[in-house]
Amino acid sequence: MADSQVIKKVVTTLKNADSVFIAAHIQPDGDCVGSQLALAHALRLLGKRVTVSLDDQVPSNLNFLQGFHEIAAHEPGDQDVFVYVDGSDSKRYGKALNRARSGTRPVILIDHHVTNEPFGDLNLVDTTAASTAEIVFDVICALDAPITQDVAQALLTGIVTDTMCFRTGSTTPETLNKATKLLRHGADIPQIIDRVYSRRSYAALRALGYAIEHSKLEGGIIWTQLDFKTQKALGLNGSGTNGIVTQLLTVADADIAFVLTEKQDGSIDLSLRSRAHVDISGVATRLGGGGHKQAAGALLPAPLSTAAERVLNTVRAETGV
Repeated sequence: MADSQVIKKVVTTLKNADSVFIAAHIQPDGDCVGSQLALAHALRLLGKRVTVSLDDQVPSNLNFLQGFHEIAAHEPGDQDVFVYVDGSDSKRYGKALNRARSGTRPVILIDHHVTNEPFGDLNLVDTTAASTAEIVFDVICALDAPITQDVAQALLTGIVTDTMCFRTGSTTPETLNKATKLLRHGADIPQIIDRVYSRRSYAALRALGYAIEHSKLEGGIIWTQLDFKTQKALGLNGSGTNGIVTQLLTVADADIAFVLTEKQDGSIDLSLRSRAHVDISGVATRLGGGGHKQAAGALLPAPLSTAAERVLNTVRAETGV
């Protein structure tokens, strides 16, 4: 459970602010964007001016969330408080995190990753929570902000996606209790599942087909990679590879799956998933990233040609698979 004293300090800081900057990390997922938008909605209902920032593309499968189109790349400005959600380390925020710009104004981190780097002035971190959205739910309640349907839908999207539809070992009775409360406030599970998991662009479908066709199974590890040139040829525009790693892990012979996605600057986004009995958080940490026991990632340096071997060697050394 999140530290009640830290929650009180976070709430006091937010209540005393007139303007708030809320940033999501690069390669955001439903928990990250849902937490960001829910907190933004709640603070606006309390009369705050809010800027929502992301130094990356927002996944198109989250465009049903109210406020989706307001998210854009912003650097810290004249806001009173700076909030960073769902990020295990400071490197994942790009230009949205700049301590030289934010200066002595408060920086708040809200996160649940076991590999968390506490880079905020106030670090609201609960590693027992199944999602960051659960912690944001507590903050919104402590703020005495109304939980509107938009707030509830954003929060439940975070919970549903980070628990893989309540299938992860991190799902607790408290998780289900909060989800039930959000349903009573108008959140819609069928819509979340339909929009996040049952719809993808044609370009994303082609990317999934390419990734599967070029995948490799080595022992209990399945992996694939997409270079930047191929992504452009398939019609991707900065997003569309989310969910590929989860599809790879449906292979019965695999205990670990990973996907390497090359970015325009040559760096490589690594996405890792594993079955419940295999902990991959240490793999991500050794590679400069972080995450959970069954879901983690990292940003790797170029070149792509050697990235797979680097990851395979680390996976084998850390997990024995």
